[in-house]
Amino acid sequence: MISDKSYFSQRGQLKRPDHADLRYKCRTYARLLQHLKSLDKNCLAPLRKAYCSSLNLLLRREACEFANELRASTKASKSPAVWLEGSTGSNQNVNSSDTSTVSEAYAKMLTIFIPLLVDESSFFAHFMCFEVPALVPPGGVRNGSKSRSYGDDNDDDDLGIVDIDDDGRSSAELEALNASLEELLDGIQEDFYAVVDWAYKMDPLRCISMHGITKKYLSGQKDDAAGFVRLLLDDLESRISM
Repeated sequence: MISDKSYFSQRGQLKRPDHADLRYKCRTYARLLQHLKSLDKNCLAPLRKAYCSSLNLLLRREACEFANELRASTKASKSPAVWLEGSTGSNQNVNSSDTSTVSEAYAKMLTIFIPLLVDESSFFAHFMCFEVPALVPPGGVRNGSKSRSYGDDNDDDDLGIVDIDDDGRSSAELEALNASLEELLDGIQEDFYAVVDWAYKMDPLRCISMHGITKKYLSGQKDDAAGFVRLLLDDLESRISM
């Protein structure tokens, strides 16, 4: 898969990552992994490490190619000074459309990859037999109660996150899971940073809307199988605010 260039974004074409087939093939071995853990819970450590290493390469390649093409295909004029001057005069909207695509590009990066990273974190946690609760997708149902929709100011589960306190996850499992997730997603933040830095160079004022976009994804503040994704969003918010 990683050697097939047509699978990734390329010049003139943004590709949304699709891991459905990969997960389907992985599920073939799910029962075997459960049996292995029942025989020796320590035997999964090398398998988890190998899985994280391989998927990390795939995710980083997808994010890198997507971010590169996203920037290349976004048409915007690098003229923040004119944008600022125009906001105080009669021509206040003359140049705003030139850079609005910058924040839209950042939003697209988050829209495509944040749900993907959350899903991959959740899938990894369950496929590799960590004793963790199921994560609920936005608008999904858990324990007979429908989760609130994305955009609700009181929504704690906009990333499909559930409170682990209800499930009593052991600290040992949490520590092992967090270590694995860090390895799984390590390095992918660089491509998000690249988009933020590019947007800032195009128009620093667009960071205001980008900050708001990031805050929407950060509204769920809970420990979960997607905790490392939340740390990524925290870092993005800090970088935008600098």
